[in-house]
Amino acid sequence: MLGMLSWGLQAVSLDVGLLYGTHSVKDADVKEVYGGGSVYFPYLAVNFWQGLRLGLGYEGGYDRDGEIGLYKEPSSLKVTALELFAAYVFTLDKFSPYVKLGYASFAHEQWVSGVAKFDEKKSALTLAGGARYYPVKGLFLAGEIKYVPLKVKPLTEEVDLSGLRLALGVGYTFAF
Repeated sequence: MLGMLSWGLQAVSLDVGLLYGTHSVKDADVKEVYGGGSVYFPYLAVNFWQGLRLGLGYEGGYDRDGEIGLYKEPSSLKVTALELFAAYVFTLDKFSPYVKLGYASFAHEQWVSGVAKFDEKKSALTLAGGARYYPVKGLFLAGEIKYVPLKVKPLTEEVDLSGLRLALGVGYTFAF
């Protein structure tokens, strides 16, 4: 009986990492005004059962300026997020591919000169996949692609901020 209870259990480990990369917006109008940008994603994740990790991360860095409207008024767009995620890592010696499903709370801030400032919070599911490479025990290099479906409504029209994040990073796994 005790053998069955301990099946699949292993030492708990903690991943600390930082991903940095690009953010591309799917909507052509948003892309024309603000373009793509960079994003960073520091995170912590606990591995508690056979490659299954639960984590928390913060997405920041997308803060762009542009000109909007008929009179080319100055504007800015900033998107940040706090994300809870579950990931499954397939450990294959030094190479470990993974899949990740997250639930993120996004803060969308837009300022348009002469009009107003808009603040909106919106939640969305995220889907990501990637791979890790462990050159030495504990230290890993990572690459990830994440899809974020995010639509906001600052005024009367819905704005699609959905897009892909492509990121590279580094991290360390602490085994306990």
